[in-house]
Amino acid sequence: MSIVVPAELREPRGGRFSRALATAGRALATELDAEQGRWFLWIPVFFGAGVGAYFALPAEPDLSLSGGLLLLALSLRILARTQLFAFLLTTIVLCASAGFFAAKVRTAIVAAPVLERHGAYSIEGVVEQFDRQTEKRARAIIRLSSLKYDDAEMRARPFRVRVSLRGDVDLRPGEAIRFRAILGPPPEPVMPGGYDFARASYYQAIGGSGYSLTKPEKIEGGALPWDMVPRTWLADLRGRIGERIKAALPGQTGEIAAALTVGQTAGLDEKSMDDLRASGLAHIISISGMHMSLVAGGMFWFVRWVLALFPSIALRYSTRGLAAMAALFVVTVYLALSGAAVGAVRAYLMIAVVFLAILLNRPALSLRNVALAGLVILVVLPDSLIDISFQMSFAATAALIAGYERFGRYLHFEARNIRERLAWQPVYLLGGVLVTTATAGLAVEPFSAYHFHTLTTYAALGNLVGAPPVDFIAMPAMIVALIAMPFGLEDAPLAVMGVGVDAMMAVAHWVGGLPGSTVPVAAFPFAALLLIVSGGLWLVIWRRSWRVLGLGLIGVGVAMTSIHARPDILVDRDAKLVAVRDREGRLQAPKTRRASYALQQWLRADGDTRKPKEAATGAGWQCDRTSCVSMVKARLVSLIARPDAIEEDCRRAAILVMSMDLARPCPAPKLVLDRGALWERGAAAISLGDGAMAVTTASEGRGDRPWSPTRRKREKIRAEVEGDEPAED
Repeated sequence: MSIVVPAELREPRGGRFSRALATAGRALATELDAEQGRWFLWIPVFFGAGVGAYFALPAEPDLSLSGGLLLLALSLRILARTQLFAFLLTTIVLCASAGFFAAKVRTAIVAAPVLERHGAYSIEGVVEQFDRQTEKRARAIIRLSSLKYDDAEMRARPFRVRVSLRGDVDLRPGEAIRFRAILGPPPEPVMPGGYDFARASYYQAIGGSGYSLTKPEKIEGGALPWDMVPRTWLADLRGRIGERIKAALPGQTGEIAAALTVGQTAGLDEKSMDDLRASGLAHIISISGMHMSLVAGGMFWFVRWVLALFPSIALRYSTRGLAAMAALFVVTVYLALSGAAVGAVRAYLMIAVVFLAILLNRPALSLRNVALAGLVILVVLPDSLIDISFQMSFAATAALIAGYERFGRYLHFEARNIRERLAWQPVYLLGGVLVTTATAGLAVEPFSAYHFHTLTTYAALGNLVGAPPVDFIAMPAMIVALIAMPFGLEDAPLAVMGVGVDAMMAVAHWVGGLPGSTVPVAAFPFAALLLIVSGGLWLVIWRRSWRVLGLGLIGVGVAMTSIHARPDILVDRDAKLVAVRDREGRLQAPKTRRASYALQQWLRADGDTRKPKEAATGAGWQCDRTSCVSMVKARLVSLIARPDAIEEDCRRAAILVMSMDLARPCPAPKLVLDRGALWERGAAAISLGDGAMAVTTASEGRGDRPWSPTRRKREKIRAEVEGDEPAED
């Protein structure tokens, strides 16, 4: 496109301000003209901005509104083709409107009822997914065929529910079962601004979660839904492959090998996970971009090498195209065997774009292909934008490709003789690995800090030393083992795979044990992350010198991470737990075994490295059989456990929290959070000032959306079925 600088910018008139404005506009037009080749890269960015705007709304918009905005933006874009800034502005609006519309359409497509009532239900359905977590606990996703409450069939039942199963239960996908369970809406955030599991569940059509009351009973003779037939066959195949891997490689080695091959992660123990997280290698056990790239890339180069051995083929046909088709087929099979998790599907779509570029004789690795892959994923799955794996994978990929565009020539080495090759090639290879690891690590750290509240200090070291055994030993051996498995010859390649896994875990244990391997980060505003991401995009996308302005945005974002919201009191959504801030600024909770997950998340958001049981010692609390009380900034906080304490604490407490409904007048407390209030508004954060009290609840940030419907009052579960509910988070 040829840009014509507007006349008012070429010949500025008027006062000093007008001339300065015209000069700035002229400079901007010149820069934009020189960067025309990079304009396309901003399309998925502004499309994603529209998706983000949809999810940020406090109320659900009508489909007609989103469609009307898209048509309006399209008409403005058509009319503004001749003027530079109007053209760019309307293009931005059009992309954002398209993203907004795509997100609304996606929400309408996956729409399914969400439970509003918490209670005991009779369930019948088909097992879609079954994962054993421990010997006595498993988790299943059930596609419902019947859901009864008080022996009455529910007309608006969810499509799926997720249930924790107690006892020695062994189920297979495709089996029809019936049982009773305590169900409720999918878990909401454990604190205001926290991660919303209910939103993620909504886009998986999971409308309820809970735990079983009875052992599942298998139902014979039912016909499977048509789409479950191939899924059941694949699930059985994955299960058999996992069992054979674990039989050949016992212990955690086999569990990790099964996770790498078929995505079974339930058998991983907490010690292994802690080592992987602390060393920055946790991404290895989650099948996503790295695994797909290794399988596809390894097969691409292997097939191309084999074809090059046959001149009759290599001289007549494009070996790159044939290798690309073979690699795409193999990675498709691997996607199916891995369970087709959302992160793996996104990685597959991106790899498909790369191989399509190869088939069309276009550059395979370029920011344009990254942008195209991101746009395709956001069009098909707009909710991917709010998923941490999407954010981290595209951040790392874009940073790596942009870095090699700018500095790749310094890492390229051409040897003039064999001596130079032997002397310098390893140095350049090691330097390339270091630069790659450091670049990817820097790109994903802001997301890790925001979502997980940790920085992995030695992630570059962990990936530098721990990733090669997986890349060059475990993954190639895995491919050979899968090929040999139908013939019963998998033992030898699996033994080689075990060597690679053990080497990686040895590195993870070593790096994770180094002093300061993880640095806690307190929760900071989303605006800080947004500024860092915006600055990173500006730095990565543009090529000219004005790209350094992105460093300024990143700097402002980093400075804003020092802003921390530290409420004085936190109350969980079921009124089972209250934590207060002591004089040293640390959260303290009464002694309890309940709601440990909520307390763990509160501590992480606080940048506190203590375990939940270390914070739930009762320090700062006085407890008896009926209630616990604590003094916070001259206010008495009471957590009532039994109705006997209501009358006394209603006369003295300033803040009253109780896991039952308050049915009597309670004049003294300034704030009462009973079961009904918390069930309606969710977890609460309370900040105390001089004579003032600010209360923020989880429902305020969630808004009135399809995944957060207005809840009916929580029903009382009969005493004979009450119990400690397993954490569904």
